Amino acid sequence: MADRGHQSPRSEAGLNDYRKRWGIACLFGDTKTRGLNLEGTHITNLEKLESLMLVVVLAITWAYRCATQTMGMKAIPRKSHGRREKSWFRIGLDALRDWILNCPKAATHAWLEKAPRRSMAISKYA
Repeated sequence: MADRGHQSPRSEAGLNDYRKRWGIACLFGDTKTRGLNLEGTHITNLEKLESLMLVVVLAITWAYRCATQTMGMKAIPRKSHGRREKSWFRIGLDALRDWILNCPKAATHAWLEKAPRRSMAISKYA
């Protein structure tokens, strides 16, 4: 029986590749139905689509910065089944929406404040 505590470099590389792929898949979900509903625009004009993509990139960045202001460096709590309560993006988007409506200075602060660097390494304990 294989020792699960020691994985081969090849299997570790495969897991790291999958982690990166999962991060990209989550980003697509953030821009689509779980977040900004990009596909609902039906834009076909290339120049308008390029402008919209720029705004989407800025919105995602701002949402992530709001999540960092809200959560700091803490991990998102997990539910009993092991999944996180919310995504980092959802926490930030909810905070951004609330701050724009009720406390614009907090929204501005989240954009202007230097965000702490988060490790891209994924831990099963994070």
